[in-house]
Amino acid sequence: MNAPAAHATLMSGDDYRESLRRLRPRVFVDGRLLESVADDPSMQPGINAIALTYDYALKPEYAPLMTAVQHTSGKRVNRLVHIDTSSADLLNKLEAVRLVCQKPVARSVTSRTTRSTRSAVARARRRRVGTRENTERFLAYLHRVQDRT
Repeated sequence: MNAPAAHATLMSGDDYRESLRRLRPRVFVDGRLLESVADDPSMQPGINAIALTYDYALKPEYAPLMTAVQHTSGKRVNRLVHIDTSSADLLNKLEAVRLVCQKPVARSVTSRTTRSTRSAVARARRRRVGTRENTERFLAYLHRVQDRT
């Protein structure tokens, strides 16, 4: 019998907001520099949408759908930062998005960005522009993100 997958440290929605406060990203909206992305009223719909996906991954009734075992690390991670490797993964991601969209929110940008970056690294390597080191660096970055989400 296989051992259960180790868990990355999954964040809550509040942890996500705090991470934004710590990172202090420099964001402009309509020419105005935001003091705090996590606290600016104009950003709340998006922040709340993303925070919900973190909270759902921590709820026992949603965890099987909102988390997945990342094949490159063996850790259980938030499904929306997981790189899909099977049709079952894709179906589960679709169901996770449907679940989240029952609330007036969504978080698919992170998932698309992760897949796009992985594809770009793979294409560069096939063209012999990239190296194995690039792939390893991407996986190290991905695992850091997954460990924190």
